[in-house]
Amino acid sequence: LTDSCLLTMQRRAHLIWGLLLVAALSLVQCHNVFLNSKEAMTVLKRSRRANSGFEELRQGNFERECIEEICSYEELREIKESTVETNSFWTKYKDCEPEKKSRDAREDCLKGTSTCAEGTGTHYRGNVSVTRSGKECQYWISNYPHKTKFSPDINPSLAKNYCRNPNNNPTGPWCYTTDPQKQWEECVISVCGTNRTTVEPLLIKQDQPVKMEPCEKDFGLDYEGKLAKTISGLPCLPWDSPSVQKFSRKDFMPEIKLQENYCRNPDNDGEGLWCFVSHPNMTYDYCNVNYCDSPIDEDILYNPAGRTTTEEHQTFFDEKTFGSGEAVCGLRPLFEQKSVEDKGEKELMESYMQGRIVKGENAEPGSAPWQVMLFKKSPQELLCGASLLSDRWVLTAAHCIFYPPWDKNYTTDDILVRIGKHYRTKYERATERIAQLERIIVHPKYNWKENLDRDIALIQLKRPVALSNYIHPVCLPTKDAVVKLLAAGYKGRVTGWGNLQETWSAGAQNLPQALQQINLPIVDQETCKSSTKIKITDNMFCAGYSPEDSKRGDACEGDSGGPFVMKDPDTGRWVQLGIVSWGEGCDRDGKYGFYVHVHRLRKWLMKTIEKFGSS
Repeated sequence: LTDSCLLTMQRRAHLIWGLLLVAALSLVQCHNVFLNSKEAMTVLKRSRRANSGFEELRQGNFERECIEEICSYEELREIKESTVETNSFWTKYKDCEPEKKSRDAREDCLKGTSTCAEGTGTHYRGNVSVTRSGKECQYWISNYPHKTKFSPDINPSLAKNYCRNPNNNPTGPWCYTTDPQKQWEECVISVCGTNRTTVEPLLIKQDQPVKMEPCEKDFGLDYEGKLAKTISGLPCLPWDSPSVQKFSRKDFMPEIKLQENYCRNPDNDGEGLWCFVSHPNMTYDYCNVNYCDSPIDEDILYNPAGRTTTEEHQTFFDEKTFGSGEAVCGLRPLFEQKSVEDKGEKELMESYMQGRIVKGENAEPGSAPWQVMLFKKSPQELLCGASLLSDRWVLTAAHCIFYPPWDKNYTTDDILVRIGKHYRTKYERATERIAQLERIIVHPKYNWKENLDRDIALIQLKRPVALSNYIHPVCLPTKDAVVKLLAAGYKGRVTGWGNLQETWSAGAQNLPQALQQINLPIVDQETCKSSTKIKITDNMFCAGYSPEDSKRGDACEGDSGGPFVMKDPDTGRWVQLGIVSWGEGCDRDGKYGFYVHVHRLRKWLMKTIEKFGSS
């Protein structure tokens, strides 16, 4: 080798040794160059952490993927497995804008503890319970006045009557309203982190001072005006016309002057002024007059102490128009007529000396022989309860027949009545009778738009039904019976096949097999009025437990139209004081069931039966 080659090889050897030395020194001093993982994380913040062993092979974990980190739709789909559930949660997840929030804020938003709205407000959990126009919200668990489409059982966030957004409404949280003519409306909710709200409140016109208009006292008994048109716009017929003369005037008061065709109240009708009309479906109609407010008669609210007088049963209807059964009404063939008490009867009698409240129980067969089931033909299902007044007439609630918020507008072609039933579903060949309807008459002043005032309807059967041990009429109340029985603390009985407990849907699992009965105490009218924001009238009374009572019970939705009856201790007859009308849910603290005050509407019942019963 030449000297130059040797020199080159030596230089290369020195270079290699130098590189090896540097590498060795680097390995020795590496702890001064690299940071441990804890120190490194303080320098470099990671939006995602390294997965532990085999973590990528395990099914997604929600807290790890979507709260500690920001997850994608695909990762969420892996966790939820169901596309429907994934899509539902993904909307809520995006509303929370997780990329803009800390981990704790993300968790609070997703758990739904926020009292302000993020995005469309699906996570809002505040307690606003009025709409943008000031309407009170309906309770989610109640179907009055509107049927709900969202279940608190499935969506626990639907608490009380608070505004929520269960369907991801783009304008934010909303609620069903307590206005029968307005199904739902948005609520004004603050948007998180801003000074905005989800919607603007609607300007409500300030109520003008109410002008004191002249009013008619005593339901128009002293009225001498010249109004000659009815509430339906029909002209009145002259009182001395031949078509009017054929109607009975046995209840007319001679001191009332019947002039020309002017509206009058000759029979002291509790609904006020009326007149005869020419119409294919009615012979008379009421007139639209402003009546003075009249408090409920004291003798109807107050039970005189020590009253024990007995009385003979008095009949009021002509058998030609009413049919048979009034003379023996309220005397059950299997009980009173055999001097036998049913198992719940003693409690009613004890309530007249103060008693306790019980939960609903199965009724004994034949213990409510006046109970009627209104049955819808298509689809075939229980519609409402009702009661038998005679072998031709049935009494029920008007809202069972006509109630636009529930799309109800039934005719005689839509409904059957089933009488003599004890079991809800099966056909009871030995005792049951199925009857067709001749006509349905709803009270002309029935007020579905506001508060279900005068929630009463009569049903005339095509043919008389044969009375039996299990088919027997109940008595309509006399004034004496009302004075004696309709007092706070006294108990009446409600029967029906309604819900055993309050749920969102009246599914089969919540419906009883046998007829149910419950004894409930009447509540004083002031307590009834203070328990709700809905306007209560003298045509209603309420019954049920108070929050302080240890035991409870109530009438539920399926019992609508059914009877509230009491047993007159002097005559031994069962009398129907009320019709199950409405309530804000079932068996809820501080809420009561409301009933039609049947005696208040007795004049209408009598005139309607007299008119249609003879046709």
